[in-house]
Amino acid sequence: MTTQRFNLPRRHALTLLAAGVAVATRAQAQESSANATALGRFHTDFVQSQVAPGRVLGDNNSQPGVKGDALSYNAKGDKAVTVIFRYPANWSMPKPHYVNSDQEFYILDGSVNFDGTLYQAGDYAYLPAGYHHGLMQSENGCTMLNFYEGEHLAFYEPTPEGMYKADRLIKKIETGKMKWAPAKGPAFDTLGAKPHIKILRTDKTTGETTYLVKVNSDAADKPISRYAATHQAVEEMYLIDGEISSPRGTLKTGAYVWRAPGTPRGPLGSKTGFVALIRSKGGALETKRSDEKLPVVWNAPYEPVIADNARTFAFKTYDAGQRY
Repeated sequence: MTTQRFNLPRRHALTLLAAGVAVATRAQAQESSANATALGRFHTDFVQSQVAPGRVLGDNNSQPGVKGDALSYNAKGDKAVTVIFRYPANWSMPKPHYVNSDQEFYILDGSVNFDGTLYQAGDYAYLPAGYHHGLMQSENGCTMLNFYEGEHLAFYEPTPEGMYKADRLIKKIETGKMKWAPAKGPAFDTLGAKPHIKILRTDKTTGETTYLVKVNSDAADKPISRYAATHQAVEEMYLIDGEISSPRGTLKTGAYVWRAPGTPRGPLGSKTGFVALIRSKGGALETKRSDEKLPVVWNAPYEPVIADNARTFAFKTYDAGQRY
């Protein structure tokens, strides 16, 4: 028996390699998606937040009367959740209380007032568990990207002694006034062209970091190849603006990712450029790049790796004018 050798041009070989890796990775991930969890949450790559189901929160929740659209949730563990809060106009919560969980948030649009501090689009905060609220209100409505790090119930009483850690408070950052800094290293250059960063928070104990990243658009008139990446911690991402092309489809504004450690990401490209909020959970990202650059897949069909119950809504169409 003889073996015939084929000498493919390098770019053709890389294209076939990228396609083969993408298909194999998708098949393997889809097979295990029902059980794939990280820190108690299902691996999610990716869903549009606009189609996530929600409910109006009741009196025993942290934000009564606000519609909450959960994007990922540790239901059987510490109750940590990532949720889009949609405050109606003329909403208020006049009852003094505290919440028994750290709360981290970023305002997507509109505005909300917590205890005399006005938060508007682009503002960020980290309020440790036990932070006491007096009056909370939203005059014109607000859309907030919110992260609770555990059980998140409102208690209408003074904060228990020792719960609140004032040194962890980040009361407000007006991110629009921050300057973008060039971002270097595999965690960033695998995201796209000329990445820049605004660091919002770093936990000195765990290494967990929250930051904004901005990436330029790729040249539309030539093929683009880029390294894929894997992380040693969870990479959570919310796309604030723009689009990202990935082997799983095109993430549009409002897309959400909870990527389990060791899961390949990319190669990624962007025809528009983009801005995203990224958090590492369970430690620093400690990113490793693929051995070779692979061609960016433009306009790939939507083939997410998500929990089975997320498939009931992930493929629904939504109004493209609804950014979040």
